[in-house]
Amino acid sequence: MDSLKELLGFAVLTGPLWLILILLPVSFWIAVKLAKRFKPRGIRFVGGLSIFLLLIFLPFADEIAGRIYLSHLCATEAGVKVYQTVEIPAEYWDVDGKPKFLNARGVLSKEVLGDRFKWHSVSEPYTNWFIRIDKKRWLLQDGGSKRYLGEKVTFIRYYGWLN
Repeated sequence: MDSLKELLGFAVLTGPLWLILILLPVSFWIAVKLAKRFKPRGIRFVGGLSIFLLLIFLPFADEIAGRIYLSHLCATEAGVKVYQTVEIPAEYWDVDGKPKFLNARGVLSKEVLGDRFKWHSVSEPYTNWFIRIDKKRWLLQDGGSKRYLGEKVTFIRYYGWLN
C-alpha cells in the first residue's frame, strides 16, 4: 500500500513535467514547419527560433506577467498607512518599555486590549482579466470614537490557468 502511495505521489508531482516534455517537441515541430516559409536562410533560423520560444513561453505568460505585476504592486502600493495616533496608558507596557498588546508576530492582542480596537477587512478585485489580483485592506478602527486609525494594504495573486 505504501508503494502505491509513493507511486501516486510521484505521478502527481511530476505531472507538469510531462506536459512540458510533450510541449517541447510539439513546439519544435510547429516552429520548423512555419520557419520553412521564410525565404532567406538567416531569417528562417531567427523566425523559427522566435516561433519556438513564443510557443514554449505562451502557456506560462500569465505566470510571468502576474509575478512581475504583483511585485510592482507590492513595492508601490502595499504597506501601512497611519491616519491617527492614540495615547495608550502605561498599563499596556511592561517595565522594559515593550508593548504588552502585541504578540510575537506584531499582531494586536485581543486579550490585552479587549474591544478597544477592531480590524475590518475589505477585499476588492484589482485586476480580473488575464491575471487575477485582489487588493485586501485591513482597517484599524478605534472602538470608542469609531474613527479609523490606519490601514494595511496587501495584494493577493491567484495563479494562472496552469495551476
